[in-house]
Amino acid sequence: MAIRLDEKTLSDLPIPPGESLAEEIEALGMSQTQLAAALGRPVQAVNEIIRGKKAVTEETALGLERVLGIGAHVWSGLESAYRMTLARNRERERMEASIDWLKEFPIGAMTKKGWVAPVRDKREQVRELLSFFGVADVAAYRSMAPARAGRFRLSDKAKASEGALAAWLRKGETEAQRAETRDFDAGLLAAAAAEARSLTAVEPAVFAPRLERLFADAGVVFVVVPELPKTGANGVARMIGPRKALIQLNLRYKWADIFWFTLFHEVAHLLKHRRERVIVDGESVSGDPTIEAEANQWSSDFLIPPDAWRAFTSDGDFEEGSVAAFASEVGIAPGIVAGRLNKESLAPYSALASLKQRFAWSEAESA
Repeated sequence: MAIRLDEKTLSDLPIPPGESLAEEIEALGMSQTQLAAALGRPVQAVNEIIRGKKAVTEETALGLERVLGIGAHVWSGLESAYRMTLARNRERERMEASIDWLKEFPIGAMTKKGWVAPVRDKREQVRELLSFFGVADVAAYRSMAPARAGRFRLSDKAKASEGALAAWLRKGETEAQRAETRDFDAGLLAAAAAEARSLTAVEPAVFAPRLERLFADAGVVFVVVPELPKTGANGVARMIGPRKALIQLNLRYKWADIFWFTLFHEVAHLLKHRRERVIVDGESVSGDPTIEAEANQWSSDFLIPPDAWRAFTSDGDFEEGSVAAFASEVGIAPGIVAGRLNKESLAPYSALASLKQRFAWSEAESA
């Protein structure tokens, strides 16, 4: 038999099944006219199959099985391999034409973090990036970008990159899709936030898993995703579907008080603004100023009750001991109080530095 399916299907060269068919009938001393007659098909149709102009259909494959004694699955396999090789070659050309797209993303950082596979070939990098975003080609990525982006724009493109931000958002999205939660419930989220507030004074190793469980029970995936260079954002709140929400943070600023403020800022978005597709927060990202101001106020008041804050600041005693005592009284970490005093220019940053905590990724997490 002239057919060697294993070799032909492994070749990058697209070999139409007609070549194998021509070899086979030649070995049998059969002409195209005789084959056409045996198949009950026009000679032209057989000739077009041999020249690769016409596909071997399932019916033709069954006919060849009866006429030549070679299983229909062989002919169908040859046809499928031929079409797949053609498709892969066309895809390779598209990958080649899309190499410039790579410049929009911090591929090196994404590779180091394990978000995409470490490949050298630029075409393979394009393929990896497409798989990361879950799209077939760059055109599909472009068409989906506005929907994924939602209500934000980069206000300082010198400090931020749309590609880095898109990749960071996508990483959170994929983690949220795999996570299991109850159905989203705003009431349960508010209760979870109240319990989360009590964790501000404990270490990350303790509060991180507890936050995940608390929010998951309210239908919210809570993830902290390492930032990429020029991410431009430090938090995002979004609905992943009709019954699941996402709060995604990073440690871009490292200060614990900013982390907690941002967390409850995102909680406010889900409680008050969840009809928005995506709400991204950061110094280089601009959204609706009205809803941002509302979320800021909610987070501030949630962390430190307004009446208690007014009474504390009216005394003007911002020594470390007084700040720590007030923090204990309202049930939060003293660094949060210190951070707000700094923010409102009521105390210099240097004066209360010892009360403030910094978070950092472990070496494995930051890779």
